[in-house]
Amino acid sequence: MKRFALIGTLITVIAAAGVAQADYKRIKTGTQFNADVVGKKLVDDQGNVFVANADGTISAKLVNGKKFSGSWVWNKKFWCRNGVLDGKALGTDCHVFEIDGNSIRMTRKKGKGSTTIYSLQ
Repeated sequence: MKRFALIGTLITVIAAAGVAQADYKRIKTGTQFNADVVGKKLVDDQGNVFVANADGTISAKLVNGKKFSGSWVWNKKFWCRNGVLDGKALGTDCHVFEIDGNSIRMTRKKGKGSTTIYSLQ
């Protein structure tokens, strides 16, 4: 019985070692954000698509059919957006953006809120 437990532990350790860890780097400047994110599609795991446009607007196509519009600015080390979802003002929220290749991790409330992972296209 101990042999099976040891084999199970070994398999778990080997499998965990084979899983690639994301290496996200924080986007710290507006210049970097413009180069890496602006004008590109951010697609979440549900198929929602967001674009931070160069003119400071946000374009969105949501799979649930709701309408989202908004504007954004870079403020110090944060991407701050002011949005409207289906006619309801969401107010301003500043997010931390991190990048790892074609993956973007966005965390609300200046890095203290919920996190969403996007594919960068």
